Amino acid sequence: MDERVSDRAAQVHADEPRPDGRGFARFRRRGFSIIEVVIVAVMLAIVAATIVPRFTVANRQIEEKAVLEVEDLLRMYAFRNSAGTQQISLYYDGVAGEVSLWIKDLDPSNPEGPRVWQQDRLSSPVELPTGMAIVEALADGISMREDPWNIPTLPDGSRPRIELVLAGADVTATLVLDNYTVTPVRVGDKGAVVREQVDLDAQGAGLEPW
Repeated sequence: MDERVSDRAAQVHADEPRPDGRGFARFRRRGFSIIEVVIVAVMLAIVAATIVPRFTVANRQIEEKAVLEVEDLLRMYAFRNSAGTQQISLYYDGVAGEVSLWIKDLDPSNPEGPRVWQQDRLSSPVELPTGMAIVEALADGISMREDPWNIPTLPDGSRPRIELVLAGADVTATLVLDNYTVTPVRVGDKGAVVREQVDLDAQGAGLEPW
């Protein structure tokens, strides 16, 4: 009886991993070496250097597209004002990040009643990309402080000078629509000419040719 127990104990002891045997090597976990960690870090840096600029370029293109769409909206604002008799307004909702045109027209629910402001059906709103906003808006030099704000044309058919500053993560642009032109300009663009209004009467040159 003692001999069999002794043989079984010897067998169990033989199966245990030994520091100098194959069993220990089979159960040992091997860690990463410094060289392997450095190689992985370098590879991740190379991948990041390749991908990040692509995201930056894509975001810049999205923001540039939004600036062009706001330019088109300003152009439509000026054209509708010069071609029609209805009042039109540039409307901005900072919470929604949307710029749109509104027109004072007949109320469909009450055609015999007074004209009411409603979103223009002939133009599409501009949705600014995430992270981009109109951070400054001036109408004849007066800052629009409230949100949302709107800049309407006047009942006599005239309209104010509009200046908008759009700021995003990669693009900042200043758009100016003078009250005597239907084409907005982007300040800083080559060939863009932004003229300041001059009061000839105040300068004593009201009767001089110009």
